[in-house]
Amino acid sequence: MSMSRNCCYSFAPHRYNSGGPKTQILLAKDRIKSNEGLGIWHVGIYAWKVYSTTSQLQKLKDDYQRADVKGLPMGKPRFTQGTVQQGSGRATDGFALIVNWVDGSPFNFQQPPRPFRKALETQNISHSKSDKDYTRVKGGCQSAENVGLQDCQGFVKQGAGEPLIFIDVHTSWNPQTQKYGFSQQAVDMVTDITNWGTSL
Repeated sequence: MSMSRNCCYSFAPHRYNSGGPKTQILLAKDRIKSNEGLGIWHVGIYAWKVYSTTSQLQKLKDDYQRADVKGLPMGKPRFTQGTVQQGSGRATDGFALIVNWVDGSPFNFQQPPRPFRKALETQNISHSKSDKDYTRVKGGCQSAENVGLQDCQGFVKQGAGEPLIFIDVHTSWNPQTQKYGFSQQAVDMVTDITNWGTSL
């Protein structure tokens, strides 16, 4: 197959179920920019975040594992190592972080920010403290505070199995103290969802 140098990316997993390796072609035009890695692609019902090296793999896996233990909603992440190639460039050993794709209302604290409260409004999350969506969103925010989640960002989706999903997860775990640090963003999210609940 002939590929121009920048037309697309390819990802071939090192492990596969049957029938030989299946290379995933990821078109440059479909790439969502990411501060980390090569980019993010929408592949079927999943989001693929592809990295061209494995230098961050273990650190990210450990961080996601710690966050999972604390109940942070993350869209069932899994890490797959493979060969990454951009067009006809040199292939490298990298990996893909694969999570369930979410098409809800985004939020983040970047500049300009996409406010968490705006996502709650757009998705019409109930103000009832006993509502399932409300309680799950609040629980997710509390988990974010518990792990000192940095650069909080994700999606809110009314009626989804997980109405709050965090992406690009980075906890504030300190290996020296064996404790999580503080996150003002996560505290602000807990405050927002607590104030959102105005009825029982």
